[in-house]
Amino acid sequence: MNKQVIIKRLTLVNFKGLRNVAIDFSDNVTTISGRNGTGKTTIKDAFSWLLWGKNSEGDTDSKFGIKTNDADGNFIPNLEHGVTGVFEIIDKETGAVETVELRRVLVEEWKVPNGETKRVLKGHHTDFFYNGVPLKTKAEYEARINAIIPEAVFKIITDPYYFLTLHWKAQREMLLQIAGNVSEEEVARGSERFALLLAQLTGKSLEDYKREVAAKKAKVNEQLEKIPTAINAITQVTPEAPDYEALEKEKAALEVELTQIDESVASEAEANRIAYEKASKTQAEINAKRTQQQKLLFEAKDKARSEAYKKNEAYNKAERELRQVESDQTNEERRYNAERSRLQGDIRRTEENKSRYKAQQDELREKWYSVSAEEFTDTSNLVCPLFKHVCADREALEKYEADREAARNKFYEDKQARLDNINKTGTQLTQTIEEQDAEIARLQGLLAETEEKHKTEVSGFAEKREQLKKTMDANPRVSTEPNIKGEDIPEWVTLQSEIETLSAGLPKQDSTTATNTSVLRKRKAEITARLDEVKQKLNIRATIETNEKRIKELKAEAETLAQEKANLQTEETTIDDFVTAQMNEVERRVNALFSRVQFKMYRTQIEDAKQVPDCICYIDGVKYSDKNAAGKVNAGLDVINTLCAFHGVSAPIFVDNAESINEFIPVNSQLVKLVVTTEDFKVNNF
Repeated sequence: MNKQVIIKRLTLVNFKGLRNVAIDFSDNVTTISGRNGTGKTTIKDAFSWLLWGKNSEGDTDSKFGIKTNDADGNFIPNLEHGVTGVFEIIDKETGAVETVELRRVLVEEWKVPNGETKRVLKGHHTDFFYNGVPLKTKAEYEARINAIIPEAVFKIITDPYYFLTLHWKAQREMLLQIAGNVSEEEVARGSERFALLLAQLTGKSLEDYKREVAAKKAKVNEQLEKIPTAINAITQVTPEAPDYEALEKEKAALEVELTQIDESVASEAEANRIAYEKASKTQAEINAKRTQQQKLLFEAKDKARSEAYKKNEAYNKAERELRQVESDQTNEERRYNAERSRLQGDIRRTEENKSRYKAQQDELREKWYSVSAEEFTDTSNLVCPLFKHVCADREALEKYEADREAARNKFYEDKQARLDNINKTGTQLTQTIEEQDAEIARLQGLLAETEEKHKTEVSGFAEKREQLKKTMDANPRVSTEPNIKGEDIPEWVTLQSEIETLSAGLPKQDSTTATNTSVLRKRKAEITARLDEVKQKLNIRATIETNEKRIKELKAEAETLAQEKANLQTEETTIDDFVTAQMNEVERRVNALFSRVQFKMYRTQIEDAKQVPDCICYIDGVKYSDKNAAGKVNAGLDVINTLCAFHGVSAPIFVDNAESINEFIPVNSQLVKLVVTTEDFKVNNF
């Protein structure tokens, strides 16, 4: 596709203050000049709105004013607001030329609401025309325009500021699409080191492989950092070698003495065993008799406790009923107080209502006296309202007399009607007051009934309470924990005598034997503790040998990890060199597309010196954002030339504030300059 779109004519009707303006454009350069506010930018807005329904800033027609306003700033109603554009679409390959007329009209919707006669503005709608033929929908209109040039392409090739103000990611994506991506195989061609790197990827991306190498390197570093600490820790806990020969002699002597002590303790233990068995049998008989004593004492106390519970039943029942009576009386007091408060409140509010109605009755009575005292005011003379003299016109006087009599009759009829209305209202108030009196009497009766009922209930509670207290006094409570001792039970006393006889036959403790045994056991404990110390010191030999072996293993492991780290660093350097080569080739291909501008497709991060994707435009070595208006426009035109060549299309370029640019770079598109001057609005074609 190789297509050129040229705007031939643009007609504005009631668009942003321009009532009826037609602009004819040159196929090459058209300059639209004039003072600020004369409509130059409006032409650019009209072109944008005709195609996409937006102004040149990208705002829809709901956000910027299309309508024409009067001197007070109010929009002028009943106007259609439209833009018509005539375009030539030239096929550069065949030379075929097609003329297309596009028209967009904003139409007001006026309606007369039901029951009203005045029209009201209810909203707007937009009409669309293609070569004079009305289109049914906005979508159909947009489809016709996209068939000429897609909207996304239209915008970037008609506005020199548009592309270079996009987000850098969007710019970068378009530039890489135009220049073509640089494959890894192309970068590796001619480099054995790069070719070997690609062979190691095995299905992974270069970025994934780089992360994999970095992860391995981090793990190796972590292991290397731990090894010196581990060696130091082992060295610190490794003890010095003791005198092993002396320790072995001491161990043998201690073991001999320990055997002798065990033999002495064994002979004494046999004699103690026989005496212990005899004493154990006697003690078992004593324990059995004491168990019988405890059973006898428990049964006696349990029997006495059951009898006490039975005696206390009448008292406990009366006590529970007394608590219930007191609870019922408390509930009755609460109910009585609530009911009395409610009835007293109702009586008070009813009396207040009665007082308010009586006050209204008194006011109505005073009003009746006032109306009853009113008299018709008569004037005997007809005075001219203009000249302030008594009228002498006979005909006017006769009419005045008739009107005066009618006024008198009307006055007394109205007076009687007002008096009747006052009487009627007074009768209603009297009835209402009587109703309030009846309600007060009813409520007071209910209050008296409530108080009488409460007195009866309170009296009943008092009687019940008195009866229950008499029952409790007649059946005093006894203790449920009887004071019974073993000596009070004959069987218990007999068992106690038998226990004392058996206890007298138990063998006495031999203090001398116990003392010897205690000394031997103490000495055995001392020998055992010292023997454990000696064995522990002898075991140090194995610990020292094990620790020395582990230190050698750690040093060997450190050498292996150091070599692995060096290999991984070499791999990282190769990856970085490969990425740099690829970045340089990308920038070379992109920048070869332009004559004035250059793009840096990568930037170096300060924190880690890492190259990351970016897209920064430079003009003559200066950033686009730092250039003046002329530099920015020519940079945008350079970009448009490349984009037009890539997409195979060109369209009119609108340059606002073109007066600040002395020289424009050559373009293959139709150019429309918007220039601020001190003169009136003017169009020049070149």
